[in-house]
Amino acid sequence: MESRKYKHNRYLEKLEKHKDDVSSAAKYSSDRFDILIISLSSTSLILSVGFVETLIGSTSGNILFLKLAWIAFSFSIISNLISQVTGYLTNIYEIKISTNLIRKERDIEMKGKQTRLYSISSILNDTTISLNILSLGTLILGIILITKFLINNF
Repeated sequence: MESRKYKHNRYLEKLEKHKDDVSSAAKYSSDRFDILIISLSSTSLILSVGFVETLIGSTSGNILFLKLAWIAFSFSIISNLISQVTGYLTNIYEIKISTNLIRKERDIEMKGKQTRLYSISSILNDTTISLNILSLGTLILGIILITKFLINNF
């Protein structure tokens, strides 16, 4: 039969491992998604701007869709960069929350109010998710607008 102290120590070990796993998983996921969005948005923006003289020179059509695509790609890049900051801050607060739980289990005074830490972490996490959705949405919108421009003018 396992003693209460043994169970308690196992719980603490699992909580510490969970904290490390969450930090690693969040970083990996964020890095992969952000690299993809930034790469696609930047490449699309650079290529379309780089070939604008060729594209516009060969068409007398409306370039409104092209300009809107540039705006969409720019929003995609900017929202993704801001989500990097909010995602980083979310992870910092998650570490503080987990550290406080560990401190509580070890009968050490917690730093800060746990409910406030949860609230801030939740707001930052929701902001990061919203910015990532905005980034993905504006990337897709930019691709659609570039496609619409090309279809209408060539």
